Amino acid sequence: MLDVRQPGANDIVGDRSFGSDPVMVAALGRATLDGLRAGGVVGVMKHMPGHGRSMVDSHLDLPRVTASAEELEADILPFHRLASAPMGMTAHIIYEAWDKMDCASRSPIVIEQIIRQRIGFDGFLMSDDLDMKALSGTPAEKACAVVAAGCDAALDCWARMGEMVEMANALPDMSARSRARLDAAMATISPPKSVEKIAALIDKRDALLSYAA
Repeated sequence: MLDVRQPGANDIVGDRSFGSDPVMVAALGRATLDGLRAGGVVGVMKHMPGHGRSMVDSHLDLPRVTASAEELEADILPFHRLASAPMGMTAHIIYEAWDKMDCASRSPIVIEQIIRQRIGFDGFLMSDDLDMKALSGTPAEKACAVVAAGCDAALDCWARMGEMVEMANALPDMSARSRARLDAAMATISPPKSVEKIAALIDKRDALLSYAA
């Protein structure tokens, strides 16, 4: 999570944020991505282009951010510094400075001009969870909207089979560009550690946990 925490904002970001200093958020975010990669996990930076100013919880309603483009430079700084990250996730937030009509997840303007060009991110881009109440429409309509806007994939976290089938039937095949981004992201993870090394690490973990007990 590279969202820069702002005073007075909704607590949905809260202590999940690395802090209110964009440079520190970027540094800690880089360390987190590096650690995940070393453990065989592709990290996903979110919520592009920044959730720290939201005054409402996007799980429950659609936030609108009224900050100027100049003010939003602080929000996008961590994402810009980590633009080489393999995967990213959009925010279900309207940024009035960039697009007064559509939230970032459904805005070709925000995805192309801000995320792809201004931030410089060319990794695999997924939407935030489509089941969140910030978005309206049927599951298929929401999925098609985010992909049409420029997301490489539509993310639905609830796995209700009927909805998944509806979305899969409505969506086009993944584009060659999106597939290339996905393949490049998956190629960034380290090869699995040997079984012996994993066993040694587990023993070390258990020994350290025994001190806490």
